[in-house]
Amino acid sequence: MALPLTEVLASSVLAVGAPVVVGGGAAVEQARVRWVHSSEVLEIAPLLSGGELLLTGGSALLALKPAAQSEYIWSLSNRRVAALAVQTAGTGRRLPSELVAAADEAALPLIELRQVVPFVEVAESVNRRIVSGQVTALQLADSLSQALTERIANSGALLGPLVALIAETMGVYVRVVDTRGAVLASAGQEPGEGAHGPDTELAVGGIGAARLELIGGRDADDELLETVLARVRSIVALALAQQHRPSLARLAEDELLRLIDAGGGGDRLLELSQAAGIPPEQPLVMAVVRRPVDRSADIEQRARTALPSALLAVDGDWVDILMTLPPGAGSQDRERVLAVLREAVTPRGLTGALGPTAPTIRQAAYSLAEARATWRIGRSSKWTDAIHDASDFLVERMAERSLSRGAVDAIVEESIGELIRLDQRNGGELVRTLDVWITTGCNATEAAELLFLERQSLHKRLRRIFSALGGDPRGRGKLGALAFAVKLVRGNAQLRDDARP
Repeated sequence: MALPLTEVLASSVLAVGAPVVVGGGAAVEQARVRWVHSSEVLEIAPLLSGGELLLTGGSALLALKPAAQSEYIWSLSNRRVAALAVQTAGTGRRLPSELVAAADEAALPLIELRQVVPFVEVAESVNRRIVSGQVTALQLADSLSQALTERIANSGALLGPLVALIAETMGVYVRVVDTRGAVLASAGQEPGEGAHGPDTELAVGGIGAARLELIGGRDADDELLETVLARVRSIVALALAQQHRPSLARLAEDELLRLIDAGGGGDRLLELSQAAGIPPEQPLVMAVVRRPVDRSADIEQRARTALPSALLAVDGDWVDILMTLPPGAGSQDRERVLAVLREAVTPRGLTGALGPTAPTIRQAAYSLAEARATWRIGRSSKWTDAIHDASDFLVERMAERSLSRGAVDAIVEESIGELIRLDQRNGGELVRTLDVWITTGCNATEAAELLFLERQSLHKRLRRIFSALGGDPRGRGKLGALAFAVKLVRGNAQLRDDARP
């Protein structure tokens, strides 16, 4: 099992080296050591797998030029190395500022060992503790697995008691959630802020039917929980199959969403649609909601409550949602769906996007892909909607799909290049202000409210904008081009970065 870096630094075997964290200090508390390794090889990164505390005498490293030292730091960071410890004892030198700055930027803990410490003794001592922890974890997992088997033998394959036993033994919140987000069983104390933990798929008849999640507090040992998951997964799946075997229609719904997510089509799509009770020619719309990192928000359940006829599937960091619309659906039907989604998501502080309306099931994959693109563009645009609407970002989506980077750069430069450079030189939000002003139909009062500005302050900004654009664009046929250009900036990550002061 991995050990906290702070615990390793405080250990008696390493303390004799007088370790001092000189760089990457912000990452120390979260860093965990999976193994200790020592090497003077500068090309060591490809041989590492992450979580190592790397010990080095530093002679070869410190002989490099600053740029090469930075590359070395980044090579370790990219391999998710836990920390780098460099021994400076007896040299009379301190680690160069360039090396420390690189460690800070790469969030790699950089430790200076100011007294001599035998690397072999450090590696043996710490690695022995890690291996011992791994053995203990396996023993705990085997013991829990045996207890679960005995409970099934004595009380039957009931999902609830099994989940409760896991929660009691591990001291974590445990739940089983089906592919549509419904909680089938849960036990333990509800997770708070910062809670996290691993999960694994539970298969019934060879088809993924649910997920088993173990969610601990801030100090939860994910490796221990993963070891336990690997041992108990099949036992919990057995109980799931006894109590919650999905119907053929339910399996068809889940398979339909998986096929849509994969961009599939053809006869298989139509067959699954009919089996799921969705007429192939019925209009629908796809939406996505981004799941939180700690996965403690009940977004799946909230969405199911708000949209009882929708199909939901958890896909990694996303919840995919398929909502059918009435035949001949118009903009009002779509607006109702958007309003319901926003009401379900906004109170939880989550974000998502609604894709374009798909006339039939054949266009569902396109609607889903555009919903995800809309989420990404919308999150970068500084618009604050919880659920972004694909129709608000049509220009950005089509430009991203159809225009080359060179064409986008040329259009933006010709239309608002000087305005972007003015933002860079002086700071401010001139491009953003122009975007909001045009979007509100050049309504200064409404634009000022959206920007949280006094009307006088907005007019001051507009005068600066008009000066950079060569005059007031109204009545000169330029508003369309300007609207297009600011939407390109809004939808292009690199240009957005360039426009920041």
